Amino acid sequence: MVGLRLARWFFITVMCWGSVGALIAEELRSFPSFSSPADLEDAAASRLPLSWTPNESRWRVELEGYGQSCPCVFQNHAYVTTVVGSHKETCQVTCVDIENGKVLWTFVLDSSFPEASTPMISRAAPTPVCDDRGVYIFFESGDLIALDHSGNKFWQRPLQKELGPFVNKFGLSSTPVQTPSAIVLLLDHSDESSLICIDKKEGKTTWVAPRGKRLNSWSSPGLIRVDSKPMVVCSSAGTIDVYDPLDGKRVCTKDDIGGNSVATPYDLGDGRFLISSLIRPADGPSKNATTSNLLARVTHRDTTYDIEVEWIAEEARGSFCSPIEHRGYCYWINPQGILFCLEAKSGKQMYSKRLSCGSCWATPFAAGDRIYLFGKEGSVNVIQSGAEYRELSTDNRIWDKESSSSGDARTAMMSGPVLYGAVSVGNGFLIRRGDALYRVDKISQ
Repeated sequence: MVGLRLARWFFITVMCWGSVGALIAEELRSFPSFSSPADLEDAAASRLPLSWTPNESRWRVELEGYGQSCPCVFQNHAYVTTVVGSHKETCQVTCVDIENGKVLWTFVLDSSFPEASTPMISRAAPTPVCDDRGVYIFFESGDLIALDHSGNKFWQRPLQKELGPFVNKFGLSSTPVQTPSAIVLLLDHSDESSLICIDKKEGKTTWVAPRGKRLNSWSSPGLIRVDSKPMVVCSSAGTIDVYDPLDGKRVCTKDDIGGNSVATPYDLGDGRFLISSLIRPADGPSKNATTSNLLARVTHRDTTYDIEVEWIAEEARGSFCSPIEHRGYCYWINPQGILFCLEAKSGKQMYSKRLSCGSCWATPFAAGDRIYLFGKEGSVNVIQSGAEYRELSTDNRIWDKESSSSGDARTAMMSGPVLYGAVSVGNGFLIRRGDALYRVDKISQ
């Protein structure tokens, strides 16, 4: 499920990035995105907590239903999604005040395509995107909605009814990417798949790029810059494909890729990005998966675009989280919780280390000289960035190791609480688990 791989979100003022029109480089630097975070500088990083315990959370909000998405933040609002009911009959959006944890409003939508709610099928896995006008939410049921920041609906699209059933045994989990005027959504599955661009203002389809019948995939598109021009990059189901967000034209592709069914492409700037493959014995062999953890670059010569591989990680393997780059080093975490650090310039492996926090489903968060590693079971390690492994703090928890907030079926279905994503806000983090949202801040000394 792509929801299991959810990466961190970084928010400046308006959650949008790229453009369907012409944008200059300065504008591109001003709008970070889900897949293209802007690293926090040392001064900002120093305000974040280095360690914490379960009794030090600033607030906690219990959420109705269950969700695997990351919070989406705009100004003082955090938007979180859940599905409710034994067959995910209800899709829900909850708006929370990030300062005090007060629920400001809840929007409830009847699912247009209910199906059994199980831990093997995505449950509110796609993360919303937002801008100064509102928030745009996609559910695996195919329901796509646009709300203003007061919870009023602009428009709604039941995409699975419009386009036909999504044939994916684990459900779709794709998070949209956005431009100032549109959202772009990857709908890869075993039947007719597509990349679709939808106008934000009226919810109308701008273009559709057919992708044929593809293998199961839960990955999300990313946005990169090629000569200051934004491009949509899809790493999914055996290929890397790059599209022009103006018209949906595919400008280049690479097909000797495997196992790239989960992680979002991670933008490094100048057309460079990381991709990751997930290898699980239970899934059987995946062609090219062992050579699909890599750094690639989209090049542009005259009117031709191409994807060039700068280096391949020989030992590093991916998982549900995406790889990241920070201060000249790239980091992968495999399903067994082993962290790999590679030099970004050459791909040389600096170290591999089994993490005490275990497997990570949330993508690591880089801030100053720190890398925050969010373990699936709620343990968070903080290490120093760089060529040598050095722990700054370990086993930071926002809930007790043996705790289960309610002991009901929602939590039992995942065999314990799961940490799905973390967002940096103010002096701390919003941390998302399936049935709750927490805020933890640096404690004043």
